[in-house]
Amino acid sequence: MTCPVETFTVGALRVRIEPDEEPSDPRDADNLGTMICLHRHYQLGDPHEYRAEDHAGWADLEQHILRDHPGAVVLPLYMMDHSGLSISTSDVTFRAFDSAGWDWGRVGLTYADAASIRAEYGVRRIGRRLRERVEDLLRAEVEEYDRFLSGDAYCYAIEDPDGQVVDSCCGLLGLDHAVAEARAAAEALA
Repeated sequence: MTCPVETFTVGALRVRIEPDEEPSDPRDADNLGTMICLHRHYQLGDPHEYRAEDHAGWADLEQHILRDHPGAVVLPLYMMDHSGLSISTSDVTFRAFDSAGWDWGRVGLTYADAASIRAEYGVRRIGRRLRERVEDLLRAEVEEYDRFLSGDAYCYAIEDPDGQVVDSCCGLLGLDHAVAEARAAAEALA
């Protein structure tokens, strides 16, 4: 049994939150965005046919994607590789920790194509407000993937007063989310 990172009680029930040693990759789920990562040592993001050697930098790759998917919403992807992996649509945090850029850099981009956006939101026109909502959703997908890459994944187990597990769940990304889910499940059982 893994050492719990947090325990608490709800009524007579004891709840344990533990690291999830084998979480599911959130990129295998249904996502609006597609993550194109070009890294020589890691297979990150989603499967794709783009190759670094076919493009003269990130701007060229983005233009190629916009030609392939007119009207797409596109955000950059940055990765830090230092005692684990972290990915973000912003370089601000990475720059604060490593201003010289030794352990981080641009790794690709994430995009949502116009057809998928229209289908997801049931619209014909993609205006400024919808583009902003899609950008927020793409950032959320990247944050979820970052939790997965950095090992911020948890399971919970709820035990009755006799120590028998009465409910459990794994694959929860983010400790706050895992605690909230476990607490809600325990309250429903109490």
